[in-house]
Amino acid sequence: MIHRQTDVNNQDGIVTLDPTPLPSRRSMPAEIAALLREEILDGVLAPDARLPQEHLARRFGTSQAPIREALRRLEAEGLAVSVANRGVRVAGLSAAEAEEIGALRLALEPGLAERAAGRAALVDVAAARAAIGAMERASTPAALMTANAAFHDALYAAADRPITLELVTGLRARYERYLRLMWRMTGHAALSNDEHGEILALVLAGDGVGVHRVMERHIAGSTAEILKALGAGGWKG
Repeated sequence: MIHRQTDVNNQDGIVTLDPTPLPSRRSMPAEIAALLREEILDGVLAPDARLPQEHLARRFGTSQAPIREALRRLEAEGLAVSVANRGVRVAGLSAAEAEEIGALRLALEPGLAERAAGRAALVDVAAARAAIGAMERASTPAALMTANAAFHDALYAAADRPITLELVTGLRARYERYLRLMWRMTGHAALSNDEHGEILALVLAGDGVGVHRVMERHIAGSTAEILKALGAGGWKG
């Protein structure tokens, strides 16, 4: 279980959490990275929060070597940044990054959906419908994100464009924080899931032009809601 925030040192920008025992399912750096990743995505570790190695080593009861490796993994995912003379910090959230991610998604994902419509027999319909149902039942941003990703994966796999799919999947770590923020602050998840139903129907009907258009609306709508949430300062509380 991930321990929640117990104290924040505002002067130093360090979030203090209870000592966290590590399971042994994965390597120590992977386990530490997974725990910190979830805390970043969930907003427990806020944008620009410090991630001092010595503090994390005490928390996880380990040396600083696996901490350094875990932080390198988070930096590679765009969730942490190393700042000269300031150490490693949680990466910030910005409208510019949200807009760039939205533009990249618009460049990649509607084409995948359109191609999937031309290969509708290969779509995992059961998985797509299960994801829509899971999103309806989801009660947390994390559960929403899991169901959302499962829906898109079920469609995009049929497109048989592995390099494009790899790029789309690689963006998820960057935009998941933005989607979780938006879903915490708005009711947009319900509209997104309604659009999932519309997208699936168009794919199964083989309507590539139609699904391309709806997918563009789907991504643009989410991006607009994310920018509203950022403008409201939703990550601050």
